[in-house]
Amino acid sequence: MIGAEAAAITHGHELGYIPAAALVHIIHMVAHNSNITLLAAVQDSMEAMKKLFPEAKHLHELLILMQKAIDLSTENMNDFEAIKELGEGWVAEETLAIAIYCSLKYCSSFDKAVIAAVNHDGDSDSIGTVTGNIMGAYLGLRGIPEKYIEHLELKDIIIEIADDLYNDCKITEYGSYRDDVWAHKYIYHDYGREK
Repeated sequence: MIGAEAAAITHGHELGYIPAAALVHIIHMVAHNSNITLLAAVQDSMEAMKKLFPEAKHLHELLILMQKAIDLSTENMNDFEAIKELGEGWVAEETLAIAIYCSLKYCSSFDKAVIAAVNHDGDSDSIGTVTGNIMGAYLGLRGIPEKYIEHLELKDIIIEIADDLYNDCKITEYGSYRDDVWAHKYIYHDYGREK
């Protein structure tokens, strides 16, 4: 639900924020359950969206596109034609569907999934980003080819933040838990600075 709430700040239409919730659900499922398949995570996300947004007028449009992405990922057709059937990715539901297609079709290859996601006539940068998120969460850092990581600016900081997010912050507005390292990193923003 946090994904939907965050997206709704700038995307008030149902098909702007529900796909964000579906994406967050998929990423959460694959990042926190090493035994789940990507297909199972996508299907679980579809069921979760039905429960979270039972009154949404446009939910069925998203679910139809997600199912079409699943179906196309098993077809023997070229990526360009399959992606064209899902749309161009200029709207959130199409972006998510195309990213799901690319991720499912090439679920064991970060490289192939991202290449498929960006080689078409639509909103390739957005689709590549969403596909990279799904595949990175599913395959983990070890599944991302070194060529994408070796020259990444601020690589160590990005990895540290990712580790922190994965391991979770114990500081909440409701509890009294205190972690000075977290406080300096994310509240005071002076972590690692010389005093």
